[in-house]
Amino acid sequence: MASSSALNLPVLSLCKSPKFIKPSTTFLQRDFHLISIRTIRESNSLRKRAVIVCGLPLGVDPWAPSIDSQSIASQLFAFSLFPYIGFLYFITKSKTSPNLTLFGFYFLLAFVGATIPAGIYAKVHYGTSLSNVDWLHGGAESLLTLTNLFIVLGLREGIRKAENSEKNTESKEEKKPGMKV
Repeated sequence: MASSSALNLPVLSLCKSPKFIKPSTTFLQRDFHLISIRTIRESNSLRKRAVIVCGLPLGVDPWAPSIDSQSIASQLFAFSLFPYIGFLYFITKSKTSPNLTLFGFYFLLAFVGATIPAGIYAKVHYGTSLSNVDWLHGGAESLLTLTNLFIVLGLREGIRKAENSEKNTESKEEKKPGMKV
């Protein structure tokens, strides 16, 4: 019976334990059942104050059964736009990608721009997520398909131009008169 209460201890971190939590028990301790109730109370009070995962304070408890994955996903989605905009800035500035590929990467923002209102519409009018409303989800995914086509066709065009320029360079070198020995 004493070991079953040990299994109900909440886990506060997957990485290093925070400095403010001192382990009060070990596996080798014989009187664990006497202080397990106190340990559970202490850890529950610490759990309500803050959750620390790998040193990052989170506003939600990731191990709670009532976690709202939709809100976390939307926050991560919104944050992911910043690195992508940085990627667009640097790939545009470098001027090394084919124009159609660059257009495809920018067109991905059209997919994002269409998916957000479609998701809101699905939630308001159908009471479910975008992935459960076929005609809206299919329309949004068709924009993603176009994005992929633009990127692939642009890269294909760039590879062909690079191959043609190599062939032209080789043929020009063959036509140059060389020194005869």
